[in-house]
Amino acid sequence: MSRSHTTATDLARLLDDGAAPLYVLDEDRRIIYCNAACALWVGLAADELVGHQCNYHAPGAEPGPSGVAVGLCPPPAVFSGHAQMAVVSCARPDGRLVDRRGFFLPLADGQDESAPVIAILETSDCPPDAHPDERPDDARLHEQVRRFRHQTAGRFAAESLIGNNPLVARARLQIELAAGSGASVLIVGPRGSGKDHAAKAIHYCQSEPGLLVPLDCAVLETNVLRSALRTLCARSATRPPGGTVVLEDVDSMPGDAQQDMAEILRAGTLNMRVIATSAAPLSVLAAEGRFLHELVCALSTLVIELPPLAQRLDDLPLLAQAILEEINATSYRQLSGFTPQALDQLAAYSWPGNIDELAAAVRETHEKAQGCEVTAHDLPKRIHWAAADAGHPSRADDSIVLVDFLGRVEKELIARAMRRAKGNKSKAAKLLGLTRPRLYRRLVQLGLEQPDQRGAEPKN
Repeated sequence: MSRSHTTATDLARLLDDGAAPLYVLDEDRRIIYCNAACALWVGLAADELVGHQCNYHAPGAEPGPSGVAVGLCPPPAVFSGHAQMAVVSCARPDGRLVDRRGFFLPLADGQDESAPVIAILETSDCPPDAHPDERPDDARLHEQVRRFRHQTAGRFAAESLIGNNPLVARARLQIELAAGSGASVLIVGPRGSGKDHAAKAIHYCQSEPGLLVPLDCAVLETNVLRSALRTLCARSATRPPGGTVVLEDVDSMPGDAQQDMAEILRAGTLNMRVIATSAAPLSVLAAEGRFLHELVCALSTLVIELPPLAQRLDDLPLLAQAILEEINATSYRQLSGFTPQALDQLAAYSWPGNIDELAAAVRETHEKAQGCEVTAHDLPKRIHWAAADAGHPSRADDSIVLVDFLGRVEKELIARAMRRAKGNKSKAAKLLGLTRPRLYRRLVQLGLEQPDQRGAEPKN
């Protein structure tokens, strides 16, 4: 036996005998080595884990070695040659998600675009709330997305339903209740707010979801829509009850089709659940004579309202992170998150297209970002233009003296908070009881700060 082979064998035995979990990732983020301590921690044999790829995203409760491997992925900057500490996770058999800190050492000098990485983890799990404020913003957002995915176990896979805003939390609870009831559901929300995602969540949360049939009332002609409804009735009559019909944009349904749908529901000839989505409350349309009152009653047993993104800007950083990681899951390019300045720019935009527009902007940004983190410079131009416009708000009517006075008071209070916090926006926002994105937006609108279009780091 050669001396070099003996040395390698001794090294492998030494690593396997170590108490600290250790694993090695190649430049393509695939696990190529896992010692005995690491295998014991994740609950898999080493050969089960080797060969699986680690993309930087939140897998939720994905079973098997692939889900375990994703939980072990360090931040993307490590693969570019930047050694750092980070937290990785592993799901226990009882469903708990446990964390461990690790040191990630790239086998490169920082010049390579991609490099193998050695990961050495601590020998004990982190306490549940171990120093979360010491982690970078994008690492904390990654942790929140991962926890949400794991806790919901795939029930709310769509990014639009992630968040801590009370309106969204209520919608998630209503979706779970709707999934267990079997009643007809009306989902109301503006364009791009995730109505179709909520409808699918209700359907797939059911114990036996069956067939999902979407009918786009805004696109299908009257004759086609009426024919589709009759066909569904005929087929469901010869099958056991089950499945879901989703009437997308039901507020656009033609009058004749409304009458047909009302008659079908009254007769009980459709042995499928009905979920409808609408941009406006159907009761309002019925009061205006634009929708059949009988059909409103039939479709609105349960009503779920989804807020526009402008009403949940406190969720925007988490939403953007979740969308970014969803792209990471299927992309070779990996990004860790957004700089605070990039998040400020996103918060200054009005988002008329809501979550769908945010998702499109993040996809565009993911393609053009130069580094491992999204900067303000990487964002689409329309985001920059909106931030610049926010810095020059239209002049208020001189006759509204109260508004002018309150504006001056707000400006003074924000300026005082910024001075007291020594220019730190996060601390100033906490003093004022605001979120950081909302404070930044008001700073720009009140002329206390110019919108950053170059992505440069602020002095504070």
